[in-house]
Amino acid sequence: MNRFQNYYEQLQLPIKTIFVGSLMIALGSIIVNPYINEFLKLDMPLLRTVSKTLLFSGGLILSYFPIYIFLKLLTYRLDEPNIVIAGVVSYIVFLLSLALFSPKGLSDASLIPYIKLNFSGVDYPLLATGTIGVAAVYLMLRYMYRPKKSPTRISQLSYFDKDTFKLVNSIIGAIALGLLFSQLWPHFIKFIYSIMNFVSSDVNNPMNLFAYGGMERILSLLNLDNILHQEMWLGAMGGSWMNLNGVTFVGDVNIWTAQAKETVNTLGLGGSGRFTAAFYVLNIFAIPGYLLALWTTITRKKSFNMNAIIFIGAVLVSMISGILLPVELMMLVTAPILYLFHLFMSSFIFAVLNGFGANLGFSFMGNLSSATPGSILDLFGLIGNPSVFSRITIIVMLGILIFLAYFFMTRFYYKKVAIDVLNIGTKQERVIEFIERLGGLENIEWISSTPTRVHVNLIDRDKLNVAGLHRQGVTRIVETRISFLLSYGAASYIIQSEINKAMKKRAKELELEGNEAI
Repeated sequence: MNRFQNYYEQLQLPIKTIFVGSLMIALGSIIVNPYINEFLKLDMPLLRTVSKTLLFSGGLILSYFPIYIFLKLLTYRLDEPNIVIAGVVSYIVFLLSLALFSPKGLSDASLIPYIKLNFSGVDYPLLATGTIGVAAVYLMLRYMYRPKKSPTRISQLSYFDKDTFKLVNSIIGAIALGLLFSQLWPHFIKFIYSIMNFVSSDVNNPMNLFAYGGMERILSLLNLDNILHQEMWLGAMGGSWMNLNGVTFVGDVNIWTAQAKETVNTLGLGGSGRFTAAFYVLNIFAIPGYLLALWTTITRKKSFNMNAIIFIGAVLVSMISGILLPVELMMLVTAPILYLFHLFMSSFIFAVLNGFGANLGFSFMGNLSSATPGSILDLFGLIGNPSVFSRITIIVMLGILIFLAYFFMTRFYYKKVAIDVLNIGTKQERVIEFIERLGGLENIEWISSTPTRVHVNLIDRDKLNVAGLHRQGVTRIVETRISFLLSYGAASYIIQSEINKAMKKRAKELELEGNEAI
């Protein structure tokens, strides 16, 4: 768990950047949402330009999130000031090698859009490898820049110093990775398509949608969800539908969009919206339930009140545009058990809604990277349509249950499980050790927590055992004017709660001793 918390400390800025991208999409989608424009008439030339800028910029931030996570992790290697340059060069070389050596004929959905290489009149598209490709280059660089017991001897007269030597090795490693991925990656793409073919073979089967839901969230984390969305939302795998004029539309989202424009009531005919209905539950109920539970783990009143504004803002952005990606990244590095719970619940929601026929699409603006399925704006806009009212009722009823499930599961994890999940029966021992490393109960004036940090004020600051706290799992210690901030991950709430109980017990014992002495 120490390593997970260490990664969280490094990834806070990238996660916040992704959240800002979601906020930009939320603001842009409000301007062009057709249901909003029925009342506010925001669809003016200047506002349309602002909206496109916000949507495109936000979508770009979300589309390339592995890159700045990659760069952020590289900058953590403070002892290697040139590793970021080596990282950028190596990743570019990796993509070029992959493009040149990969077999032709791969689906357009598996390629990086809008970017192609051209040599001697031949186009070489770049394969999208998402988080996996970035992670492979990162691990290769860590190996190339690993500390060596015996440094490489290079002549002082040579032009190649040790930094240049490492850069050359990294480029060679990137080429080797490109060759390896060119042979293996097409098979991985075929595996993804085999699952999509399984889902599309019987879209009325809830278990097929269960598989779809899990795969959709995993591919989103791997930055490969564009493959799924291109084929299922906009392609033939998402079904087909013919309108009264004989025009055929393919893809779940395309069908819903076409049906919404029909003069006769065909909305949702043929099950359109089945691949996006679950997002209404996830964005409007599940994520707010998780965030509310997380907010209740803030025990210091001042921090509790200050974070209320952040909590309300995050909930609003989730309801309008969705913040699944930054929340999932935060779950993965702070509470992996909760991420697995979320993954299962996502699949479960897709299956249940499909089983009840509660399919519901969304207002698609034509750009997958800034799409907002599951927006509360669309939900309110559709609620007046009698043909989908019963489906919305099912979604809301299920959403309330999911809200409670996420809230109580998150509370249970942070209150009971976080400190003891991998070390059964060691909670009390770890609490005692933590107290000793703070200088004992008598040295603690007060202690509180946020979801990942312990805030403690000590009477004698010199008694703080920094090395011991690091060994126990505290990844970062910051001394402020009034207290210490100890980054202890998801176990922060439990540790402060147990210490506060011990302090109250000790206070009562001292009070009894004082009464007996009198």
